[in-house]
Amino acid sequence: MCEPVVSVQRTGVSDAVEGHIAWGALMSQDLVAVPGPLDWLRDDSLLFEVLVASARQDEPGFVERIRPEKVTILGVTDRPEAAAAVFRLTHPTRHQPAVKSFHRRDFEAVLASDPDVWTALEAVRAVPAGIQDFPRDQILGPVRDWEAVLRRDLVRDHSRGTVGELGSLWCSFVPWCDCPGRWW
Repeated sequence: MCEPVVSVQRTGVSDAVEGHIAWGALMSQDLVAVPGPLDWLRDDSLLFEVLVASARQDEPGFVERIRPEKVTILGVTDRPEAAAAVFRLTHPTRHQPAVKSFHRRDFEAVLASDPDVWTALEAVRAVPAGIQDFPRDQILGPVRDWEAVLRRDLVRDHSRGTVGELGSLWCSFVPWCDCPGRWW
């Protein structure tokens, strides 16, 4: 899989382009960083989830939608536009983060000259540079297409013509099919 793209999405919007709220960066398999401005996080009526997607060769890309367990806004009080948010996901993604480790002292030194959290993260290469300017349609258009293919391929109809064929098929799915009954 290629480097993953992270998009915070409106819950219930299946179109990745239309549902996009903000870009993010996968910091670890259960942490996502999102740049400010973050006013939309203060809207109690807005439900959101994290979309993590990456391309694969010769097949639709791999897409996950994961709800956040907790979101923490980190920044300096008098510069709310310079804050960033950390999303703890309800479960780890199967994607691998592309982020490299960084030194806390380097991060603090950058913050000392400009308390913009996201700019400091970019400066120490903790997040990919320029994600705030990603072209939404160009990046999320293929993701929308991948999800359409994955939804289409999710359900397979294996109805059978006879009860015997159905019984055989059913037993191929459940390993305990030949159990003679309750053991108690």
